[in-house]
Amino acid sequence: MEAYKTKADFEAKEMHDWNSTKLYAEKAIKAANGKDILPEKISYWTVPANKRLELIKGYDNLMAVYQDAVLLDPFNLAKAISSLDCWAEQQEENWQTWDINKCRNDFLSAMHEIYGSLQKEEEISTKQKSNREIIKLDDSVSIVTKNSENKILQI
Repeated sequence: MEAYKTKADFEAKEMHDWNSTKLYAEKAIKAANGKDILPEKISYWTVPANKRLELIKGYDNLMAVYQDAVLLDPFNLAKAISSLDCWAEQQEENWQTWDINKCRNDFLSAMHEIYGSLQKEEEISTKQKSNREIIKLDDSVSIVTKNSENKILQI
């Protein structure tokens, strides 16, 4: 919510970009009311063709981890969503390279953190699964005996 509020204030007070102000303010209000926030689809923005693919990949990667990130890393998910919207909005304007780069880097940083959270969760899950298998083995019984030919058998 804070990220969208900050972006709305900046777009209104500094840039006088009322369309972006409205978009960010509406998302801030939704977040304040506990609603799920999604990034705008890249098709919403009029982005130069040579910049569109990277934004689409970013959007697709974010949506691929969205549900898990809601549970495991909501802070960085919110940062990634607002940063992707910022990146696409700035890329559409296509003149403030410092803002484009900042929004892009903030998005990539947040995604890196989300992937780290997902990897830790996967490692914990794998370890728990492995521990359950070990416990199953500990509950088993082996009987060692010799047959009539004096060969050792395990039953």
